[in-house]
Amino acid sequence: MFDISEEIINILLLIPCFNEEENIEHILEHLLHVKQNLQDRNELNLEILIINDGSTDKTMQILEKNNHDSFFNIINFKKNKGYGFTLRKGFNYAREMNFSWIISFDMDGQHEPKCLYNFIDQILEKPTEQIISGSRYRNSNNFWQNPWKDRFLVNAIITGILNTIGFSITDAFCGLKAYECDAINDLDLEISGYEIPIEIWIKSLKKGYKIVEKGVPVIYKDREGILKNAKSSFLFKKGEERIEKYIDLLESLLNSPLKTDVKVFKSLFSKYFNSTKDINKHNFKKIQDSIFAQIRKLET
Repeated sequence: MFDISEEIINILLLIPCFNEEENIEHILEHLLHVKQNLQDRNELNLEILIINDGSTDKTMQILEKNNHDSFFNIINFKKNKGYGFTLRKGFNYAREMNFSWIISFDMDGQHEPKCLYNFIDQILEKPTEQIISGSRYRNSNNFWQNPWKDRFLVNAIITGILNTIGFSITDAFCGLKAYECDAINDLDLEISGYEIPIEIWIKSLKKGYKIVEKGVPVIYKDREGILKNAKSSFLFKKGEERIEKYIDLLESLLNSPLKTDVKVFKSLFSKYFNSTKDINKHNFKKIQDSIFAQIRKLET
C-alpha cells in the first residue's frame, strides 16, 4: 500500500519523432493504454512529451489529431534538429518541469510499449543507478526479430571498446533508457546527432555514474521502408564509416587515443560482415563474445 507521506515520483516519457506517419497511431494507442493502466498508481505521475523533429510528412497533423484530452504534450520543430538535439531539449524540459526521471522511447516501432512497465517499476524501487539502459543483447529471449547484421556488428565493436575503459554492458546503442533527471542534465551534453549515446556513456563514466541494463526485445522495421525517410542518415552509411566516426568521437571525449588503430576495428567489422550469413538468437552471443575477446586483446 502506498504511503501518502512518500514523495510522488514524476516521470517524463520522452519521445523524439521524425517522419513516422505510418507508426504514430498504433504507438499512441498502446501508450494511451499504458498511461491509463498507471492512473491508479498513486506513487507516480507519468507524463508524455513528443518532440516532432521537423517532420516533412503528416506526422504533426496525425499527432494533433490523436491528442485526445491532451494526453501528451508536443514540441514542434519546424526544421530537423537531429536526434541528439531532441533528446537534449527533452532533458532540459524535464529539469524545468521538475521531473525526477526521464524515459526515452522511440516512435518508429522498435520499442515495445509494454516494456515501459518494467522500467517504471525499477524507478519506483528507487535505484542507486543514474541510468537504466535497455539491452537487446542480454539473452536470446529478447530476439523477436533478427537484427540487421551491420547494426549488430557496429554495436558489438563499440560496446566491446567501451567495456575496455570501464563499462560492463551488452548494448551501446539502445534508445530505450531511463535517466535520473539531475544526473543527465549535469552531463552538459552537446551532440545533436545519432552519436549522442557515445557522449552520454563517456561523460557518465567521468562522473562515476552507476548504470544497469534491462533486457528489451529486438524489433526492427523493414529496412527499405526506413530508407525512404533516411537516405542521408548517418545510420545508413557503411559500417566501417560509422565505426570510424564513433571512434573519433570516443577519442575526442576521452582526450586520448585508443591503443589500436581504427583500421583494425574496420577490419574486424569486415571479417564478420563478410563471413556471417545472418545474426540470430542462436549465434549472436558467440559472435558478440568473440568480438569482445578480440578487442580486449587489442586494448591490453
